[in-house]
Amino acid sequence: MLQNPLIQSFLAIVTLRGGPEDLPYSARLLGLAVVLTAALNIPVIQQYSPEARPFLQIALMIGYNAAFVAAALALRGHSPRFMQTATALFGSDAIISLAALPILLIVGAPGEANATAALAFFVLLIWNIAVVNHILRSALSLAGALSFGVTLMYVFGASLFVRAVSGA
Repeated sequence: MLQNPLIQSFLAIVTLRGGPEDLPYSARLLGLAVVLTAALNIPVIQQYSPEARPFLQIALMIGYNAAFVAAALALRGHSPRFMQTATALFGSDAIISLAALPILLIVGAPGEANATAALAFFVLLIWNIAVVNHILRSALSLAGALSFGVTLMYVFGASLFVRAVSGA
């Protein structure tokens, strides 16, 4: 299974060795990546934020992320890169979320005042930021601080947007 070229492409992206351009242009693959990231994140939201509405939060996150990427690519004149860029972002999120699941089960949620959990989630956050920056830098043809700033707007903007709209 790990020998599958598609899986290898996603693993290369999350290890910063490949980029969105290494993925096929496929609406079906983008849909699969979105479904996988949603499926992996909904149970986590349900378990650690019981008062939250996970389906609403996931829908808002997907909408924000897709709109952000479409707008950023359009501003840079790279709209044709949307399919592969969005696929890379949602697919890498699914992989990082999959890596986070055992941590949630073993060390607990970061809000439980558990130093191990906090460190584990900090490492996952740094990994996620590095991967998103890697993808956006390539897709948007940006470098340095500008690329990093766009990455932070993408990562933290999604959380702020979801909280503002959903109230969670």
